Amino acid sequence: MTKPAISLAPMEGITDRSFRHLIVECNAPGSVAMTTTEFVRVSQLPTPLIQLQQLLGDKPAHTKTGIQLMGNDVEILVETARRAAEAGADFIDYNFGCPAPRVFKHGAGSALLAKPNLIADIVRHSKAVVDVPVSAKIRSGVEHDSNIEDLCKRIEDAGADLIIIHGRLKTDRYTDPADWSRITRAVNSVNIPVHGNGDAVDNATINKMLDETGCAGVMIGRGALNNPWIFDEYNSNSQRRTPRQFSDWLHHYADLMAVRGATPTQVLGKLKQAAKAMGPAGNIPFAHSLLRSNDFFSDLENLLAEDLV
Repeated sequence: MTKPAISLAPMEGITDRSFRHLIVECNAPGSVAMTTTEFVRVSQLPTPLIQLQQLLGDKPAHTKTGIQLMGNDVEILVETARRAAEAGADFIDYNFGCPAPRVFKHGAGSALLAKPNLIADIVRHSKAVVDVPVSAKIRSGVEHDSNIEDLCKRIEDAGADLIIIHGRLKTDRYTDPADWSRITRAVNSVNIPVHGNGDAVDNATINKMLDETGCAGVMIGRGALNNPWIFDEYNSNSQRRTPRQFSDWLHHYADLMAVRGATPTQVLGKLKQAAKAMGPAGNIPFAHSLLRSNDFFSDLENLLAEDLV
């Protein structure tokens, strides 16, 4: 039986080179099947090759790393896909699911869910110019999910190698539960692999999604920010980490960002973003105390010393 692919989802403002490397490094080799860059907004001109090379950076070992593209102009997207493959991307992923209002307003992301012919054209013409796999990341619809099967079949017929489907609609909030039956419908409508996304945040929910939907893999977003070792824990059933280990991970994350050129302000912002996610998951229960901190690690050490966990 083929082992399910457990992958890191692309997340805007999060899955930069430092984060991708650290996630792969802190999990056992092969635990993270794929990682993907933050989306590249492609609009008036194809994205320059040098920009794509910088975004991709030095790819972590033992995983496949793709570049995610988002836009609505077939010709410009296809040329950018060609350049992304030239830059060294292991696969090209298209973002047809971003629900952000500013993205939707400009006719990109989830706005394309209402234009299945355009999605198919983008995939088809991209496959003609690249020799790496092409995937499509979609939501289950804009306001309703009645077109899931038709859309997935069109994507398959266009030559896509993989579909990643989020169980929410564009209009759903993250507080609304993801509807995994939509993932099941996608799986049953095509013969190519389908990976599920949405509310898989730990071993139990990963296994539940796999069992309930029959999907070939699971893409994890916020769950990896909550717990960077989630891939290792799924594959080896290892023990949950301690708050001290989470603290050490944050130190390593800060060091990587600094080495890669992030400013102190940028580093602090990313650390707070990570701590905010770790807090509600119970990994650093006092994380809320760090969100207004200007001396992040001193305050973190003080909280650990006070044994507030």
